[in-house]
Amino acid sequence: MQQTFVCPRCNNIAHLGQRFCGYCDLSFVYKCQQCGSVVDPGFNYCGGCGTKVSWIIPLHPKKETPQVEEAGESREVTTQKTRRHPAEIHQEKSFDLLKEGHYTLAIDELTKAIHYDPDKAIVYLLRGGAYYKNGDYKLALPDFDKAIELDPNLSAAFYNRGSIFYYREQFDRAIQDFTQAINLDSSDPGAFHNRGCAYLMKEEYDKAIEDISMSIVLDSSDPRVYHSRGTAYMKSGRTRQAIQDFKKVISMATDKDIAHRAELILEELEAAES
Repeated sequence: MQQTFVCPRCNNIAHLGQRFCGYCDLSFVYKCQQCGSVVDPGFNYCGGCGTKVSWIIPLHPKKETPQVEEAGESREVTTQKTRRHPAEIHQEKSFDLLKEGHYTLAIDELTKAIHYDPDKAIVYLLRGGAYYKNGDYKLALPDFDKAIELDPNLSAAFYNRGSIFYYREQFDRAIQDFTQAINLDSSDPGAFHNRGCAYLMKEEYDKAIEDISMSIVLDSSDPRVYHSRGTAYMKSGRTRQAIQDFKKVISMATDKDIAHRAELILEELEAAES
């Protein structure tokens, strides 16, 4: 069995060696226990010191059954198995379903978990996320509301609820939720980017550029963020900065659609400059 850990953004269970969270897509970073170098989960050896890295570690090593000597004979000592709570079993079943994109089946398991334990915020967060992935915002929203009610410090619930408000074009409410997510976790680049996009839709370009720039400071690997900031620069009349950002998108993007859109915008901007 692989060793598991909790995603720092959404509290979903992840496995050691996993590149991204299966629920919120957060990129994980691993360090070599020997020298502290960052180790890509795709490699079995540390690039810094050459130490072999094992991504499969038993959580509970198998123990030998203790023996008790009695009247010259041995007998096994049996131990009673710990009974697991049904809510925990159904929640665990949902993890693989969520990772594999079987959102409707995951919703069924999470609904059963809620039946057995209706006061666990993370389960409402996960089920709301599954509804969201299915495009069912109407059912996702009350689940995020409930998650926040049960745990007001759950930043991912504010983040996800803000995303629903954004797609409903309720930008002020989206900004409120993204702001709360940032207050709870100021290291999340996604919350800054999304709040910046909400400001962009409200034509508050300076605030949009400020937020999206902070997102880039926290994570400069996503070309979509440069595309968003380039759009904000373009709409605010800062053509030179916009050109730089769209060139960055083209140099980084592996998605052909994103790169093509950036190329078309760049052609227009450079034509206007000449």
